Amino acid sequence: MIFPFKQGVKILALEYAVLLAKSRDATLVPLSLIQVSNGCGTKGARLEHIQQSKDFLAAVAHQATKYAVPIEPIEIFTSDVVKSIGSHAQSSNCEGILLFVSEGDDILLPIGDVKHVLTRVSSKHHVIHLQSIKKHSRSGSLLRTRA
Repeated sequence: MIFPFKQGVKILALEYAVLLAKSRDATLVPLSLIQVSNGCGTKGARLEHIQQSKDFLAAVAHQATKYAVPIEPIEIFTSDVVKSIGSHAQSSNCEGILLFVSEGDDILLPIGDVKHVLTRVSSKHHVIHLQSIKKHSRSGSLLRTRA
């Protein structure tokens, strides 16, 4: 399962992704996408984007270790986030792409990128609404896993 990220680490979404992979006996592929411009005179990736990428990959690794879920972390510098997600989905023979959404907030990917992945990337999409996760986590049933 590909788990794309561009910005905004949300621990609840990370934990849900790890538990979903565990429930399906799947390997989670945290795909960290660092945006670079392809125009003339650009200076490449911004330092804060690189740091967010490192933080995301470390947080996923921590959750994966906690729940004994295999991961294959990948970090890509790209000028086209959607194309990179699509290319990786095709080349890796993945079960699907995990996309998190929330009303009014960008969760891991900007909502514009989420919409483009849904319309331009031919793969199975798992769209998860963060509000639903919050309700279940308060009731203690985020995602039941087998011991």
